[in-house]
Amino acid sequence: MKARILFLFGMLFVVSTTASGEGAPGTREHPVSDNGRYQLFQGTYTAFDLKRQETYSQQAVFLIDTRTGQVKRYVNKIDTEGKYIEMWVSTDLPVEKK
Repeated sequence: MKARILFLFGMLFVVSTTASGEGAPGTREHPVSDNGRYQLFQGTYTAFDLKRQETYSQQAVFLIDTRTGQVKRYVNKIDTEGKYIEMWVSTDLPVEKK
């Protein structure tokens, strides 16, 4: 698990070089840097199981996009067909449009 987290961190770490120049940020002479945009952190979240009517807390790895503020939680599991799945799940609640 630690090796996967380190691999994911390595993949998310964006190395960007900046060109010299006096242009405004975002121009060809001065591109906007993504260094530090994505941050990984470990934390605890609490969920409520509707079927069992129980609350439980779990440790997880979270990914935050500092530009947009979006937060995702890392999930790895084996589905009902025995297939291994790993993905980032958004922590945003779906909003119903009326």
